[in-house]
Amino acid sequence: MSDLKERRLKSLDYQIQELENRPNYYKKYWLRLIVIGILVTLIAPEYTAKNAKNLIYYFDYNYPLCYSVVAFSYVVICAIMLLTFTIQDKKKLKKLKEKRDFNDLFRG
Repeated sequence: MSDLKERRLKSLDYQIQELENRPNYYKKYWLRLIVIGILVTLIAPEYTAKNAKNLIYYFDYNYPLCYSVVAFSYVVICAIMLLTFTIQDKKKLKKLKEKRDFNDLFRG
């Protein structure tokens, strides 16, 4: 087997191993996500850009509802990101394994 094919197989094995051993971002940084979520929930309703009205104005100054909507939106966004990243990692892992198996088939 040529040196190039050996290096390609080693590279694919390394990429697969790295993807399988990647820690879950949400488990690793759960405290940071909670702190960021609290900050976003507290700051977003009061934030105003130039010549614009803040979010609380659109909720008719109903503070609990506004903060609840912002917090719920943050949780939904985090859940969507978790689902998307998980699906992407599985697809990438499947593609790399297929590539490795295909290169392994013609090893010789």
